[in-house]
Formats: sequence, C-alpha cells, structure tokens
Amino acid sequence: MKSPLVFRSPLFYLLFFLLLQVQPLRLPAAEQSESVAVDQVQVGFGGLYKVGRWVPVTLNVTTTEAIDLQFTITALSPDGNPTEVPSQVYSCPQPGTYQLHSLFKAGLMDCPLKIRLLETETQSILQEFTYTPRAAQNQFTGIGLEQSVELWATIGKISGFQTVAEEDLETLNQNLNRYTSLISDQKLLPENAYGYDTLDTLIVNGDYSVSGAKNRAIRDWVANGGHLVMCVGNQLEDYQKSEFARWIPVKTPGTSRVREMSSLELFAAVRSRIRGVATAARIEIETGEVLATSLDGPLLVRVPYGLGMVTFLGLDLNTSPLVGWEGLKNLCPKLAYRRIQSGGTGQKNMELGKRISQTGISELETQMFHSQQNFLQVQRVSHWWVMGLILVYLLIIGPLDYVVVHRLLKKPHITWFTFPTMVILAAGWGVLTAQQSNGNQLHTTQLNVADYDATTGQLRGRFYLNLYSPETRRYQVKVMSQIPAPTTTSDTFPTHLCWNGLPENTFAGMYRSAEGTITGPAYQFTPDSSEIENLPVLKWGTKSLLGDWSQQQPDLLTSDLTGTSLGQLSGKLTHRFSGPLKEWVLAYGNRIYLPLVNPEQLEASYIPANQSWDINGPGIESRNIKGYLTRSVSRRIAARGANAGNVVTEQTDYNTFSKNAYEILKMLTFHETAGGFGYTGLSNIAAEQLDLTEQLRLGRAVLFARLGTPLSQVQLDDESLSQDQQDTYLRVVIPVKRSNEIQYELPSLEEDNKKEKEKAEESPNQQDTPSGSDKE
Repeated sequence: MKSPLVFRSPLFYLLFFLLLQVQPLRLPAAEQSESVAVDQVQVGFGGLYKVGRWVPVTLNVTTTEAIDLQFTITALSPDGNPTEVPSQVYSCPQPGTYQLHSLFKAGLMDCPLKIRLLETETQSILQEFTYTPRAAQNQFTGIGLEQSVELWATIGKISGFQTVAEEDLETLNQNLNRYTSLISDQKLLPENAYGYDTLDTLIVNGDYSVSGAKNRAIRDWVANGGHLVMCVGNQLEDYQKSEFARWIPVKTPGTSRVREMSSLELFAAVRSRIRGVATAARIEIETGEVLATSLDGPLLVRVPYGLGMVTFLGLDLNTSPLVGWEGLKNLCPKLAYRRIQSGGTGQKNMELGKRISQTGISELETQMFHSQQNFLQVQRVSHWWVMGLILVYLLIIGPLDYVVVHRLLKKPHITWFTFPTMVILAAGWGVLTAQQSNGNQLHTTQLNVADYDATTGQLRGRFYLNLYSPETRRYQVKVMSQIPAPTTTSDTFPTHLCWNGLPENTFAGMYRSAEGTITGPAYQFTPDSSEIENLPVLKWGTKSLLGDWSQQQPDLLTSDLTGTSLGQLSGKLTHRFSGPLKEWVLAYGNRIYLPLVNPEQLEASYIPANQSWDINGPGIESRNIKGYLTRSVSRRIAARGANAGNVVTEQTDYNTFSKNAYEILKMLTFHETAGGFGYTGLSNIAAEQLDLTEQLRLGRAVLFARLGTPLSQVQLDDESLSQDQQDTYLRVVIPVKRSNEIQYELPSLEEDNKKEKEKAEESPNQQDTPSGSDKE
C-alpha cells in the first residue's frame, strides 16, 4: 500500500524537523526577587474565615531597597469564576519591614487561593503563594467555614476559650459548630472595619492597648452590627486610659470587692459555685440589659452601640476566682453568642445550616435573593409548558409522521423529507419564541436597604443589584450611593461592591465544594472594591451583586419617646429623611404600632418629613408584635349561658415562595420576634446582623418603612442605568426613655364583661379579631 502524498512530500519532513527544534511554550513564572522577602502570610483569623464574607489578608515583607508594592488575592466566586482583588499601593521608601493589608471574598467551600506580590511600576510578579485544600504542601492556610459556624477571636490568651493553633489547622476537625482564633500579635488586626466581617464576636480581656486605626476599625465594625465582648476587672485603670473607654457606652467609676456572684452562676447555667473574692469594675449604663448582678451593682451587661452590641463583664477572666472556676467553660460561650436566650444557639445554627430543604430555600437571605431575580419584562414559560411541548414534538415526529407517511400516503420514502422539515421548523420556531420570551434588552432590579441609629448617627446601607443580559459579554460596573437625606449629586460616595451568593449547598450555592484549581480569565475589582471590571454574564443569564456602605450623619431623626415595660409608647419624633415614610410599622417591646390606612387617603398614613409626629396621634393602632408578624387571628366562640366564650388563635403559614420584598425584609428585621425558624421554616444565619430583635431586647424601638427616593446610581460601562424601578426601605433604631408609669387607665372588668355578653348575644356563633390587637 502506498503512503499518502503528504507523507511523501519533502515539505512535510522539513516542517516536522522545524517543530522538533522549537522549544515548548512556557508561561512567565514569578520572579523570585532578592530585594523583597515575605516573612508571613496571614489569611482570615488564624487561617480561618467564612465563605461569603470579607476576609482580611496580611503580608509581612522585608525590603532591602526603596520600592512600591502591591499584592492581589485570587479566589473563586459562587459560579466558579476567578475573581482578583488588589490591595492598595504601599510605598516602602527605605529598606525595612512593612505590613501590607487587603481583603477578599471566597464564594465556595474548599476554595483555592492565590496571592501575588507585585512591583507597582512594572506590575512584575515578585512572589507568588498558593493554597489548595488537601494538598501535601501549602505556603499558607485558608480554611473556609459555613456561615452557620460561630467564629470568634480573642486578643491574647483568655481563660475559658479554647483557641485553635495555626499549626493544628492541617488536622482541624471541620465539623464543629464553633471555633476560636487567637490573635497573639496586634499587628495582625485589620485596619478596616470590613476586615472583621468574617467574625461573629471579638473578645478583649486585659489587653486594651489596641489604638489608632485598628481601634477605629473595631469601633466602626461594632457600629455596623458587630459584637464586642469586653472584660474588665482589677486592670480598670488600664482600660480607662484606653481608646475603648472613649466610645463604649458603659461608665466604670471605680472598683469594688465582690463575694456574692450567684447571678453570674445562674447566667452560666451551672451549679458550680464561684468561691473567693473578686475585684470587679463598677458598671453604670443608661440603656441596655443587665444580665448578672451583685449586691454592689451590675456584673454583666449588654448595651447597644450603633447597630451592634457590646457585652461588658466587670470581672477579669484570667484572674482568681474565675480562672479556677469549673463553670468558666460554660460562661465564655454565653458571653460570645450574639443571642442570649438559647445556650445551644451555635449547635442549632449548625444543624439548620446543614439541613436539606425540599424547596431549595433554607435561608431568608435566599428568599431575598430569589425575589430580586424576578424580571417582570422577561415573560418565560413554565417548565411544565416546555415539557408538554417536548412531548407534543415527539408525538409529531414519531407516531404522527409514521401514520401520515406509511398509512395515509403510503410512501415511506417521503420520511427523508418530512422528518428534517419538521426538525428545521421546530428549531426555527424555538429560536423565534426564545427571542420573544427572553428579550433582547438589558434589565435590572435594584433594592436599597438603609439602617440608621438615631443615637450615634451611624448609617449602614445594602444595595442588591441584579443584571439580566441579552448577550454574552463582560461588563464594567460601578455604584455610587448617597445618604437618605436631601442631598445633591455631589454628595454621592463609592459603594463597596461584590458578587452576591446563595447561602445554600444547592446549584449556584456557596456551600458547594470547589473543584480543581484557579484557571481561566479572572474579573477584577478596584483596590477599594468600588468597581468591578470584566464581569462575565452569559446570554439571557443573570448576575447578582451586593453593595454595602457606611456613613455618619447625626440628627436625621430626633425623638423624645418614652416606653413602659408593657410596650406602651408615648412621645413625638421628627425625621429629616429625603421623603415621607410610607407603609411604616414601629416596634417596641412586645408591641407594634401601625397606621389605620384609608385607601382614598394614603398620604394621611405617612410620617411626614421635617414635622413633629405623635405616636399617640389619630389613626394609629397597637398590636402584639408576634401576632402581627405571624398574621394570627383570634376567634372567639361564644358559649350560651356563659359570660365569656372560648378563644382560639390561628397563625397564617409563612410563604417561603413569596417574592414581596417588603414582607421579606419585615420578617428579616423581626425574625426572632416572630418565632424564628419555628414559624418561617427558614433560618437567618447569613443575614443575622440584619435581625434587629436584639435591639428590641435592649430597650430600643425599631421603625421599618418604605422610602420613595432611590439611594444608588448604577454605572454600567460608563452609562447610568434608570432608577425608576429602584425600591428603598429604611430601618431606624430609636432610643426610648424607660418609664415605670402605665400610660392608659385600665378598663373596668365589669364593663368589659357586660360588652362581651352583649356581643355574644348579638352574634352567638363566632367573631374574628386580629390576635393581640387593642380590640381583642
């Protein structure tokens, strides 16, 4: 057999010889610079962090010459795309040791990480470090945890907290419900409030020397919803000189000798006695909750600061008599948990985070995510309709074609024409209907949630942005926001922007395990994460983004509200927001206040701006807050011959498939008050800091309302998008002065019984009344 002509051609052998001489293609490797050495790489807190949260990264470098440095962190987003976050540019003007800080966010469990140290001017790679889970050798450690896991950090060694050593991370049991990281070197503390986003609680005991930018970062983190535990005992003088004492709303006028600490034993839920005499800091608070007390005053309190909390213990955990107390291991977790009611909160959260949901929705944040994926302009047919069309198509090209060709026409060879014709027609019809139903325009949904603390003037904003793309392409996204007050366009500020992931282990969820390594082109963030470049979106696909910001703006709301232990409120407030507050509800204690709405006079139910508004004014009713949130109805069934009938209360089931953002946000705001998972069937772990139930426990009122003005402006490829469909919701935490007086005169029981008897005689069957209402 003769060889093909191509193998007999001299040109073939010449090309083959040239290919053998060509060196294989090599990618540029990282230059191992002798002028810069990296001494330490720290990811998260002791190598631990949470997926879906901002994570701090610290590099300790030593230079032998003047140089400008920058480093990048590459991780995977929930959809598997690499994301690259650069740090700011650090100038090293002379040889020495420097510390470089940055942030990143991982979107998958077991996420590989890559850190590159760059020379700023040439952007050449000086050093490269990688982490791959379960690899034999890694240059640093970064273990991602689910958001249902409690992650705490202590500044210095504190008795009662079992910390995880960084050298033990390789053999770490990742099935625990809580971990405590030890911060042995304050230099590793983040200098940005976002650096503490991955933490649930920060504990300080004895070492109060954190100052400067690091202390301000902790303060801002607490004001935006963080939780700080401060323990002060015989080192009161050091605490009073620290920067912590300047902003923590707890007065410590001196110390006292305490013997009786049974209240602290009761809080720890242990039978072991605290034996001995302790030196305790005297505690004075204006608002908050006393958790444990002694004969000389409070020992343990929890007070609000901004939108967060500070738990203050007037004892030192590292000194006697607590250091040798058997119940210390029970006390410390109770101090660290954000919620006080349940000692097993961490275990419960772990179980809720791992359960399998039949609906695919196990978190309130997931329900909020799906509500923003609803593009009204895109009218897609249901899955059942598609399955029905497939069945009809199979019937047409199969049995129907056979009957027509073989039985009626009796020309089987025509199938060579009819079959491809029907396939082409079906394909053409499918393409046409796909274009019509999916559309060829860009669509967005935009939602703003702004939280305001009237005491400190702290503002916290969240911006949900969802893009629907008519084509496969990469976008450049930037968001500018403004405070919810009368402002001009010059008062806008950048928004901290990133992808938004599902806190689930389902498709496109963050709790799936990452596969492989970081490959493919990455989309980039700017150093302050205010812009995203080269964001990939598939044709007729969506991309969900989440922005957040914080600002200080005092005097947006002033009030003189006074409340009682029965949840009764009186007083007036004046707000200076950018418009009237619509569809408002005001919660305090176990009561909620809401307007009686007349559809023909909606404006009468609004809270106007720049006007004094009375909570006890006309057209306002009060109800039990849990009955209102669960939409409970009390049904009184009258019995003949009796003064009072039987009362039956029924709750309305929570709709996990609802896409009403107003109702979802209202439930997210008061989730624990409504009964939590027991009522909704959903946990609120991912957005726990947005649940303001603890603010109600600490004696403050919470106002939830709709605001008619947009707060954020989206720039897509340098073009501003329309704000017409942007919804804005406002949540305000208001201080309340506590009063022991009862505002309203109690009604006469004889008169009430007489009225009930008359109603029962007029309507002997039954009568429905909203549960907990004033009419109940």
